[in-house]
This record gives sequence, C-alpha cells and structure tokens, in this order.
Amino acid sequence: MSNANLLFYGITDMGRKRTNNEDAFVAEQLDETSTLAVVIDGVGGYEGGEIAAEIAQKEIPAYLKEFTKGDRLELLKQAVVSANNTIFEHSQADHNKSNMCCVLTSVIVDTTQKIIYMAHVGDTRLYQFNNRALDKLSHDHSDVGYREEIGNLTEEQAMQHPRRNEINRVVGSERHEVSDYNFIEAEQFQLLPNSTYLLCSDGLTDLVTSEQIGNILQQETSIKDKSQNLITAANNAGGKDNITVILIEYNESEDTAPKHEIINEQTECNNDIESQKTAEQTISIQSGLLTKMYISIICLLFIIIALISFLLIKHETTVTTISKTIPQEIRTDSDTTIVETVATKED
Repeated sequence: MSNANLLFYGITDMGRKRTNNEDAFVAEQLDETSTLAVVIDGVGGYEGGEIAAEIAQKEIPAYLKEFTKGDRLELLKQAVVSANNTIFEHSQADHNKSNMCCVLTSVIVDTTQKIIYMAHVGDTRLYQFNNRALDKLSHDHSDVGYREEIGNLTEEQAMQHPRRNEINRVVGSERHEVSDYNFIEAEQFQLLPNSTYLLCSDGLTDLVTSEQIGNILQQETSIKDKSQNLITAANNAGGKDNITVILIEYNESEDTAPKHEIINEQTECNNDIESQKTAEQTISIQSGLLTKMYISIICLLFIIIALISFLLIKHETTVTTISKTIPQEIRTDSDTTIVETVATKED
C-alpha cells in the first residue's frame, strides 16, 4: 500500500512450531497524510491470546476513525487504553480466558508533520533503518530487554536467555486510564527521509539478529520481498513462534533536497556579488565626497585669509585718516575712545 511518499506492507506467519497464530497486525491509511500501523502479539495461551490480539486489531483503528480531533499521540494512547479495557472486560466475562492479554507496538505516521507517533506496551518492537544503521526506537518492557539495553547482556545472550519472554507490561490484564504511570510508552520521532521503519513481534527478534535485519532491509528489492525475507530468516532460524512484520518506507520527492541546496548556494553567491558591487560603489562615492570636501575647505580658508587681509588694510587706512584730521592734544588724551567712536559711525 502507499500514501504519497510512503509505502507500507504487513505480513504475519504462524512459524514452524505453533499450530495457531496469536499475532495480528493493522496497516492502513487513516486519511490522506496519515498511516496507522500496529503489531500485536497475543499472550495467554491457546484462543485467549488470539482473541486479545483480534480485539486490539479491531478496537484501535475503530477508535481512531471515530475520534479524529486532537493531538495525534494522545489519541493513539486513548485507542490503546480503549483496547486494553475491552480485552479486560472480555476476560472477566469468561473465566477460561481470564489471563488473556497481548503486547503491541502502534504508530501513526504523519507525512505532513513528518512525525511518527508511537504507543507501545511489551516486547514487540519499532526500529528505524537509515543510512545503513538500524536503531531500536521502542524499549522492551522486560528484565532481559532492559539488561540488553544497558549493556549487561549482549544481543546474542538476550536472544538465548531463558527468561527472555517474561514481560512486565501487557494490554488487557487490568483496567487502565490514559494517565496511568508505567503502562504505555508514548513517544514521537522525526520522520527521516529515505528511511525504513520496522514493526515486529518477538518471533522475529528472538531468532534474527540486528545485523541480519539490517542486511535484509538494505537489499535492492521491493518492500513486499523484504518483508517476506524477514519472515523466511526467522523460519530458517527455527520459527519457534508466530512472526509478524510491518515495513514502512518513506522517501522524499526526487531531487527535492539537492535542488533546495543548489538554490541556496546560488542565492548566497549572487548576494556576495551584489554586496561586493555595493561596497565598491560606496567606497567610490565616499572618496569623491572627501575630495570635494577638502577642496571646499581650502577654498574657504583662502576666502577667510583674503577677507582678513582686506579688513586689516582697511583698518590701517581709517586710522591714518583720523590721525590727520583730529588735533594732536585730543588724540593724545583719548586716542582709543575717539578712534573706536569714529570707526563705529563709519561702519
């Protein structure tokens, strides 16, 4: 199936040892931009686990189709809680199936927001495969899984551990609320371009190593063939349990990122050229203004000097004229006062 740049495919297999399949899955579009994927592994023995898985398989998509408004992650958690409480009600109604429950990993992939919303309970898993690297995004709710994650056990030791299937959280064993602590592991992750996302039951990861999974996911083949190759690898390793796989491939539109980078580089180059031209023009204008300013200052200085010289010459001529017309005795007694008075009148 496809959704814009998204391809997804799901498959479940009974395995080599079991006589029934207690696994189930959901892989469908919720709307034009969102895809729902759920891997479910039934717990509780024959029929009980199978019924629990079937209830979750029906309840989760039904809830999300009925309630569409609100935060995606919150809605997904509510859907898991709704499935949990429905399974619990069925177990209480039939004492022969009082232990029925399941574990599951559910995601909503939003290609518009480029986000993956995850609600997870138990030891089913969500992986991200990008740039030839396989990363586990979910956490196993088991002691063995925890010891493997902190490095206390190697992957091979965890796969062979006698308590590897003992889990601490399940869906359906008791009534829950969305706000309950230590029930649903809820996270959201960035949807990386050109990546593959794997949801699977422990029927795969108990028998196939991360390296083997990565080698299959990087094969140049269809998403359907990759899914089938994962199932085959688990069966070839013994097929001790039911095996369920959902693959989601997300690819950006062709050449989108490179074109964006080229446009940015060209824009920066043009900006550099324009900046250089502007800087050269600014320097040229500034140099012309400085030259004109220097010339103006020099001219002004010449004018001021000429004006001062003219005033000095005129002043000397005026004093000489006054000296000749005023009597000597008067000029001697109050020379300064008379000269200043006459000068003022003449001006």
